Amino acid sequence: MIESSNIQKIVSRYHENKLSHAFLLETNNPKKCFDDIISLIKIINCPGEYKDKCNDCNLCELIKKKNLPSLKIINCDGATIKKEQIIEVINSFVTKPIFSKFNMYIVNDADRLNGSSGNTLLKFLEEPEEDILGFFITNNKENVLSTVRSRCQIVTCHYGEDGFEYDEEILDNVKIYLINIYKNYDDLYYNKSNMSKFYADRKKWESFFTVMLFYFKDCLSNKRDDVIDVMKKFSQKNIINIILLIEEILSLIKSNVNIDFILDKFVIEMRKYYE
Repeated sequence: MIESSNIQKIVSRYHENKLSHAFLLETNNPKKCFDDIISLIKIINCPGEYKDKCNDCNLCELIKKKNLPSLKIINCDGATIKKEQIIEVINSFVTKPIFSKFNMYIVNDADRLNGSSGNTLLKFLEEPEEDILGFFITNNKENVLSTVRSRCQIVTCHYGEDGFEYDEEILDNVKIYLINIYKNYDDLYYNKSNMSKFYADRKKWESFFTVMLFYFKDCLSNKRDDVIDVMKKFSQKNIINIILLIEEILSLIKSNVNIDFILDKFVIEMRKYYE
């Protein structure tokens, strides 16, 4: 089962025949992200009707055991990912995949690509073939070579952790904010007059929206007993859409986008999900 809603969206793009050739996945949990990618690979290659799991085909079993010839997993060799590792993958993808729909590669710790290995990968990224898919996993996309980063679709995968400790003061601020912008025609003015200078530190804004993200996720899975009335007015589908929006907002914060712009974008996008 795929945990990340953004990776679930990649599956949807596949079913719409709009799949990109390479994805850069920035995540706070590389292991969970890797597991989600493996699930995605099963879904898009399974010859049957793959749902939460598949026990009926050898292909999914080969993917699970990392023994599928058309799936290559690249890990650091020492401190970096070496050029020779990339050449080995390129050479193995000269022929079309036999058992699966795609030749696929996963690069763990993509920020460990050096100039030589990164430039070698450009063969896949600049002249993409329809049957080759790449997945780059990192905990900081800004550390990934710009030549690689600019040629990938960037996806944020933020996972909740068991035992996540809420900052109660920030959670209270999140609730007040959600209550005050709900169906408020002056929501942009509320941002300007109440929120613009609320936190001087960008890290605080990251914490604010991270707490909001976990709050929405916990409300979706019925893990909270302090659900505010506003939350009860969102459909399950729209809560999922808002979770995706917050993940996008967090990505903008990490990219140093202007906070006033981010806040205004948030309230404008939120208007779509009011019942």
